[in-house]
Amino acid sequence: MNILLIYPNINGQRQVQMGLASISSVLKEQGHNVALFDTTFIINEPFESISSKLRDKMDNLKPDLLLVGCRSLEFDFTNKLLKAVNNEKLQVVVGGQHPTVSPEEVIKSEVVDYICVGEGEEAISDLVKALEANGDATNIKNIWTKKDGKIFRNPIRPLMQDLDRLPFPDYDLFDARHISDLGKFETSRGCPYSCTYCINDYMQHLYGGVGGYHREKSVKRSVEEIAYFTKKYNFKRIFLIDETFTIKPDRVREFCRLYKEQVGVPFGCMTRPEVASEDKFKWLKDAGCDMICMGIESGNEDYRKNVLDRHMSQQHIINAFLLAKKIGIRSYSFNMIGLPNETRKDVFSTIELNRNGKVDEVQITLFYPFKGTRLRDYAEENNLFDENEHLSSYYEGTILRNPNMTKEQIMGLHRTFIIYVRSPKIFWPFIRLLEFNNAISINLCRLINTFMKQGIRFKTFKILWGHFVSRLQVMVRLPKPATG
Repeated sequence: MNILLIYPNINGQRQVQMGLASISSVLKEQGHNVALFDTTFIINEPFESISSKLRDKMDNLKPDLLLVGCRSLEFDFTNKLLKAVNNEKLQVVVGGQHPTVSPEEVIKSEVVDYICVGEGEEAISDLVKALEANGDATNIKNIWTKKDGKIFRNPIRPLMQDLDRLPFPDYDLFDARHISDLGKFETSRGCPYSCTYCINDYMQHLYGGVGGYHREKSVKRSVEEIAYFTKKYNFKRIFLIDETFTIKPDRVREFCRLYKEQVGVPFGCMTRPEVASEDKFKWLKDAGCDMICMGIESGNEDYRKNVLDRHMSQQHIINAFLLAKKIGIRSYSFNMIGLPNETRKDVFSTIELNRNGKVDEVQITLFYPFKGTRLRDYAEENNLFDENEHLSSYYEGTILRNPNMTKEQIMGLHRTFIIYVRSPKIFWPFIRLLEFNNAISINLCRLINTFMKQGIRFKTFKILWGHFVSRLQVMVRLPKPATG
């Protein structure tokens, strides 16, 4: 069967999409011809150009099936794209995050024939086998389908426990521009925690309770996979995308031993402050780990515990970041602002926590109420946002109505957050002037943030030149005023 995977990457992030890479490897192992249509490098083109290129791809491949991996912010674009190109009424399967958390919305789309709820490797494999044999596709677990005016909503199948059974992900599916000198790998799936803003909370309950969604590949298989691709693509760095890599001490120790022997290039990983320890960080450092990423999210301890369901103290967080510094591993923090009912004081508590932990690199994102999360439910129940308002990225704006701060105030704090973290407090009154929503403040923040992140070097000026050119291109594309 000819299968065309579609990656509607509206954010243009350059990285291998692991879900599609895994699905592709499973389908290819079964003898199917799989190709990819990827919007990453054309997303800024006019919509008509993107849809035309997809039609050309379909004309050349002549696929029997269209399979789309779709995140929540991508669904509107996906719907529009499929309506524009699918004149031959090819069967369409949509899988990924959005059909998992909002299955009724997706299955009712006129351009969708099947959805995959939850993990897809086994379910998509069974669906393709049924379609190829012209068999019954109405009773496949994880798959919802429409037939004769009815929707068949099938239950979830048990999770795949032995992740080692999966073939290596299909990196070759993706454009070479996705593959830099940084390789990203999963050694486990899911997260054993249940934060209220995260899709993992939904997945825990979808699969029967907290903790069960998290599974691990064996250390041996994980290191073999990393070593294979590192050699193939000459990766200079590795990043482990496991959301909490350091949960089990014995696993961390074994991984570090094998990784040092078989791979040996610098790597980074993610964990949580409450599972950090000196032994684990020493093993990681010895194996070549030079970056540890941990979530702070909110600096208000009561809010963090009671609203975000993150049960860690201020001192836990500070100690974990200071421990990384002591061991000689750079630290990277995840932070959010624009949370429901958050105050300016809360934001500065988050800033202070980063300062007290002497965090090396800081990421600040804007809270977005993703479907399937408990914090989304809370925001809906309290009428904190307009469901018809959408964003393409949680870096560009907020859709929440916050009684304690305006959207402009939230965006001002988002722009200046890292500047506050990095600057002596004597400068804070001047930094506050940069929070104002005007062209001078916005562009000055961009300039300062770029220099803070990149330092004074040629790459910094290259980035700033790219910002200038992109702004110029936007201005050129703006419609000219009508003349009388």
